[in-house]
Amino acid sequence: MKWLIWTIVAVTVMAVFGVFIVRQKSVLPPSVMGEYTSPSLITDEAWRQSIEEDPTAHGYSAYGILQKRGSDVAVEEGLRDLSSNDAYVWANAASYLGSRGYSEAVPYLIKALRHTAWRSDDERVELLQQLTKQSIGKDFEQWRNWYESQPDPIELNWESSLGYSPRITKTNREQDAAGQPATPP
Repeated sequence: MKWLIWTIVAVTVMAVFGVFIVRQKSVLPPSVMGEYTSPSLITDEAWRQSIEEDPTAHGYSAYGILQKRGSDVAVEEGLRDLSSNDAYVWANAASYLGSRGYSEAVPYLIKALRHTAWRSDDERVELLQQLTKQSIGKDFEQWRNWYESQPDPIELNWESSLGYSPRITKTNREQDAAGQPATPP
């Protein structure tokens, strides 16, 4: 009976030690399922590394997870990914950067008001209002006009990489900048 108790104690100590090592070394590969079942096991740095290596693999979720955590660890990757041709990578990077207070996200948050992912409009508008102190609502054209009236606006293709069903006029939806159909077949 004593050996059973010692075995249980030993296994428990090894498990606690293993979790501590995994957490400190960030060797546990990030997964969305892992985030929701055991969020403390996946470090911010592990999510950042995942974005750095392949933003299309985990970037869609990783930026949202880091945004929810209030982490600044992936700002450099976010700034890089604003220029991504992947409609979801740049949109998620923009939301993440906006939540961290980076004004570089403003034109991309405005562009995202035409993105396929319309369910995120309220969040994007809230971020735009926080960053710009403007109350324009969800009107893309008004936001774009406001932005273009600001000193030194960046030139941005407002119609490229907006996802499979962007919210732009039909004549402009033939193809996005990546050469992919902008509407489902």
